[in-house]
Amino acid sequence: MTTHYVLDLNVARAAYKTWNSLFPKVTPYYAIKCNPDPLIIRALAELGCGFDCASPREVDAVLQVDPNGHERIIYANPCKRPDDIQYVARKEIKRTTFDSICEIEKMAQNAPDMELVLRIRADDPTAVCTLGNKYGAGESDWYTLIERARHLGLVLTGVSFHVGSGARSTRAYADAIYTAARAIDVLKEYGFDPKLVDIGGGFSSAMDLEEAAEYINDALKETGLDQYEVIAEPGRFFAENVATLYTPVIGVKNGAVTIDESLYGAFNCILMDHAEPEPEVDDSVELENVTLFGSTCDGADIIARSIALPCGLKVGDMLTWKRMGAYTMAATTNFNGIPFNQRQMVYMNV
Repeated sequence: MTTHYVLDLNVARAAYKTWNSLFPKVTPYYAIKCNPDPLIIRALAELGCGFDCASPREVDAVLQVDPNGHERIIYANPCKRPDDIQYVARKEIKRTTFDSICEIEKMAQNAPDMELVLRIRADDPTAVCTLGNKYGAGESDWYTLIERARHLGLVLTGVSFHVGSGARSTRAYADAIYTAARAIDVLKEYGFDPKLVDIGGGFSSAMDLEEAAEYINDALKETGLDQYEVIAEPGRFFAENVATLYTPVIGVKNGAVTIDESLYGAFNCILMDHAEPEPEVDDSVELENVTLFGSTCDGADIIARSIALPCGLKVGDMLTWKRMGAYTMAATTNFNGIPFNQRQMVYMNV
């Protein structure tokens, strides 16, 4: 059997139920970049989920599932190509994010009727992937940005932030909410009527979600932001546990095993998402530490330099990798002529 994924859509549905129990006043907008599988999108759309899209293709992915789904999309990309702005505006997407004068000017020229959401800087220094180095306006810049938007006649409808992908600090969300409340006050000072607060993504099973919920819900209540429309952009929260990856062994030699996958395929998560995937191993079998190679001819295609695998693996033996739904298949390639981006998908509970 070749490499394939098994996706259990009931896992996504269960995650949605968990989210609503933890964050009853925060509407999830699934971050499609995490895993754009159309059946995951459909399963979440049927439950009433919103969607965080960052490109026209992601917008189209939602609209293909729900032709009337433009109301449930936020175009949460603070730096967009002018052509993309025009395309998304034609699709009747009404909200997008910004954090610079440059973006304000682009919006005024290409989609002046879209509502703008000010993205402010917020950081969890322990997050797997930081985002504050690239996105988010510092407090000293808010006034200049808001004044320019007002001068151009644009509508500022809210504030957003993202503490980082794979966040670990539950307190970081609460701190960011207090900062967002200050930004909301500044918008009001300039005569705007903000209605939206977007607390971003970063949620994962590695986080103490109950503690995070306590901090977030308390901060929203203390600041009064719980009276606003509050959304979030969880990706891995819904997708990471949906998919299990099965990879056959295609080569063995002293101290090394090669599988039918690659850093150019599903294991791009190691490079791009700082993931540390581990195969499911039977405790009763004898293990040995080996180098695990990917299947391309690139000498750097090393999935792990020392990983415990069963002794005596043979060609055709299958390795099982759980929690491979987030930031794996979304960024695969066909490098070396190998179709990593066209793997077989087996769906459960469609």
